[in-house]
Amino acid sequence: MKSLFNITNKNLKMLFTVLFFGGMWGLVEATLGTVLHLPFFDNIGVYGSSTAVMLPIAFYLMGLCYKKTNTLRAVAYMGIIAGVIKLSTFIVVGFTQKVYMPSIYIVLESLAMVGALAITRPTKVLSAKSFLTVAIASTSYLLVFLVVRQIQGTPIFTDYNTWVDKGEFYLFKANAVMLLYVGVSGAIAFGVSKLIEARNWKFNKELGNKILYNPITASGVFVAGLVTTVLLALI
Repeated sequence: MKSLFNITNKNLKMLFTVLFFGGMWGLVEATLGTVLHLPFFDNIGVYGSSTAVMLPIAFYLMGLCYKKTNTLRAVAYMGIIAGVIKLSTFIVVGFTQKVYMPSIYIVLESLAMVGALAITRPTKVLSAKSFLTVAIASTSYLLVFLVVRQIQGTPIFTDYNTWVDKGEFYLFKANAVMLLYVGVSGAIAFGVSKLIEARNWKFNKELGNKILYNPITASGVFVAGLVTTVLLALI
């Protein structure tokens, strides 16, 4: 049992870290992502849209994964794992565009984050450079998202009314609200971290890392995300 909590192989460490964060992303997509598509949140408008709420969470998890592994490919792998979890709904509803396109978008999110990280190379999760990274990733992702929608037949860039309804909503409104959420949550997290420093509260980070990023926890989170996604697809 001791060896399970003391992984020394670099590739195995990355694997379990990626599996953990990919599983967390998939689990959040299955739970909160499902809730955000309820009529109540549709009535709230852009402030309750899945784009504005889910993107900050996804980028934050990817930022943590990058910080833990210090490698861009881990972020790409994380997106693939989250995408696979999202794709598991085909077991219940069949392999349709509504099933595979969300998985593709998740992978595109991770690739956008990889590109942004390659440009900025932030060293801290809570920093101005990290905020810039998210801004670059979200804007590039949403632009690609709109291009994909255009290719699929929605005249985003060729019809003015559609551009106002879809293009401006995603690229400007939802993106702005998403960045607002990132800034506010980041400021709160930064304040909490400073309070912990001021109070001189001590945490055993090494023990925490051993508990979180080991085969048992990582596999458990991945399976939980997979099972939750399939079960909620039955509703």
